[in-house]
Amino acid sequence: MGLFKKKCKTFRCPNLHTNLGGFCDECQAKRSAAYMHSPVHSTDQTPSNRPTATQRGYDHSWHKFASDFLKANPTCALCGKSAECVDHKSIPAEIMMDMYGRFDLNPSLYQALCYSCNRRKELSDREQVAKYFADKAKLAAATPGEGSKTFPQSITPARSGFRDIYGKNSEATRG
Repeated sequence: MGLFKKKCKTFRCPNLHTNLGGFCDECQAKRSAAYMHSPVHSTDQTPSNRPTATQRGYDHSWHKFASDFLKANPTCALCGKSAECVDHKSIPAEIMMDMYGRFDLNPSLYQALCYSCNRRKELSDREQVAKYFADKAKLAAATPGEGSKTFPQSITPARSGFRDIYGKNSEATRG
């Protein structure tokens, strides 16, 4: 038994198709290309080379923490809508992972946000992240051999309030 050809879902597209997604091959290719070049995906992190969630620090303990945090904080901290995700308040996730290699699961460092507020904050955090890594690269170039232990003045381990799993300041454990 053959498959029936259906009209493409794209407005004013006359093509017929047998694809499960509802779009002809031409429109599906356009949609895929538009998705890959949308502002959500930066040029250096396309889905094919983006680190996994676990590699970015979102392991089992993070998921459990986030679930418990959302139960305790059901509304968005910025607009009051229903909260759907947990956001790193003062230090963006990329910077925290670069400085410590893991997330501090202290609830005072996080806030519950709805998706739209989280997206807005993520876009504003990109500038802070870019500045941090640019400053770090400058410091690493200025002090050869100390680059991995050098942090930009804007965010330093002592200012972050980060405490390791033993309750000691991260500065004391760095030696």
